Amino acid sequence: MFVLYKTPVIKLCFCLVLRSAPPTSKFFSVKGTANVQYSISPTPRDTSHLSPIPLTENSVLLISRDHASQHENDSKLSVQYYGANKEVLGRAVVHLTAVELSLDVDADRDGIVEKNNPNKGSWKWGPDGHGAILLVNCDSEKTYKKTPDSEEKNIYKVSDLKDMSVMVLRTKGPGKLPEGYKLTMHISQGDAESVRVFRNRSTEVPNTQKLYNLFVKDYPLVLSSDVLSKEVPYLGGVAEMNFYVEGLRFPDKDFNGLRYSVTLTSDNYQFLKGMRNLVAKSGYKLNICHEYVNRGDRWMQDELEFGYIDSPHHRFPVVLDSPRDGDLANFPYDELLGPDFGYVTRVALDEHVSSLDSFGNLEVSPPVTVNGKKYPLGRIIIGVAFPTATKGRNMTKVVQDFLWAQKVQEPIALFSDWLLVGHVDEFMTFVPAPDRKGFRLLLASPDAGYKLFRGLQNSGHGQATLFDGLTNAEQITLDEILEDEKLQAENNYVQSCIDWNRDVLKRELGLDDEDIIDLPILFKLVEDENEYRAVAYYPDMVNMIVLGKNLGIPKPFGPKVNGRCALEAEMCSLMEGLGLKCTFIDDYSSYHQLLGEVHCGSNVRREPFEFKWWNLEM
Repeated sequence: MFVLYKTPVIKLCFCLVLRSAPPTSKFFSVKGTANVQYSISPTPRDTSHLSPIPLTENSVLLISRDHASQHENDSKLSVQYYGANKEVLGRAVVHLTAVELSLDVDADRDGIVEKNNPNKGSWKWGPDGHGAILLVNCDSEKTYKKTPDSEEKNIYKVSDLKDMSVMVLRTKGPGKLPEGYKLTMHISQGDAESVRVFRNRSTEVPNTQKLYNLFVKDYPLVLSSDVLSKEVPYLGGVAEMNFYVEGLRFPDKDFNGLRYSVTLTSDNYQFLKGMRNLVAKSGYKLNICHEYVNRGDRWMQDELEFGYIDSPHHRFPVVLDSPRDGDLANFPYDELLGPDFGYVTRVALDEHVSSLDSFGNLEVSPPVTVNGKKYPLGRIIIGVAFPTATKGRNMTKVVQDFLWAQKVQEPIALFSDWLLVGHVDEFMTFVPAPDRKGFRLLLASPDAGYKLFRGLQNSGHGQATLFDGLTNAEQITLDEILEDEKLQAENNYVQSCIDWNRDVLKRELGLDDEDIIDLPILFKLVEDENEYRAVAYYPDMVNMIVLGKNLGIPKPFGPKVNGRCALEAEMCSLMEGLGLKCTFIDDYSSYHQLLGEVHCGSNVRREPFEFKWWNLEM
């Protein structure tokens, strides 16, 4: 957050002290030209300017003018000093030039920099709030040899200006300042780590055809961490000078101041075919990350998350690059960073990066109201170790600090370390709904899975097999699954973990049981570094992709009843009541066997929220 201070207008104050007067001075009097006003503190008993006033150590003379000067030294004020017997000892004359200064920003957030808004020096959240909005200039106007614009020393293109916030210096006064005076702009060292200020040297509209050198000269850097104070031109008369304030970093722990790609690998044919059909049906655009770019790293969801930054004058998407840094590590920077597409990352220099630092472990809820508190931008959801655990995996502190510092989507920490991969998207997601809160929370549920399978068994379908038609999976009957006591015990443990998270989500999102749908999904435990953690027994249907009313769901290869997969039928029954359409995508070889699903291999850049973050009441 960038808050500018208000500059006093046409007011000068100085203190008369004994050492600046003749040594034996006991009294003084003041006279000024008609356009000068003054007051004396402490207020003298005799207010006549002809009567000498006692001179004390606390004497203060406040001088002001109602109007700016038209000429240099066009007014004056004299102070006459007297001795104990009120004899004249001397006189001091002050020649005055009044200059009106107003450093202005878009304080009321309407896209217009109005003059001397009384709230420009403060910040207030909410729809009736005030205070300037500053964008972090994290995109790149270059398309070759890209670097985030905030790391460049100069402004290279006119288009870069819209990523900055306008600040206007308005002046009114004589044609030039008196000799020896100059106009200087300052910034504190702390603020200079977060912002830079450029100015427009020319009053003309920027011409995109200007040569590079001329353009850079037209927008010189004024203030930065290397330059804390800089003289700026005084234009004389009634004038305005535009400055462009650039944000350098996002809010973080120590600073209070965000979507569709699919990776393509050699065994992705069935997955990609299903995704093409889903995206075409939904009317969206599909971008494929080919193998020469992803270098065999298929986990698009884990590498990055999309957000955006917003201000009254401009908005653009930003990619948040995870610290996992697999073979997709360069994709966000090389392929996404560009004009009006920002980039931000957090590097865990002194921390171990675990699977929990992948962004399948980072989700955002729909807008909610919890005990009267509104979250119009939803809430961030991450997975960590169990709160009382003495060991376990966690999302790195630098990423958590960054997410918490954004303030407007207060994070919720769930327990996900019970999973081998450890991502929240393995047991939960959200889908739109036409009633209640406008969405449903979907939770993986072994209990729902066993209930469905026992019902099928009781109906005489115990010999129906899972994984039918797969050549790389061993088929197993419902009877065999239901007779496996070890598997049942493992799923009882998994259900207890999900139930713990269910209670957290109900409390933190203000949900009732009617807002939650349990999906029939079984898990199994596998050994991992002397501990047992869970993986999905069959393709994890909750790990889906949501495109409007169309759901791209991992094809579960469940038991067939009357020629139809019973798991697919149950899923359709649960979703179609909400007006949602299910498309089942075969990701068994390409993702499931590698401990991921549809959501893990894709990413969606969604439309920004209509709600403006600065209107949030904090």
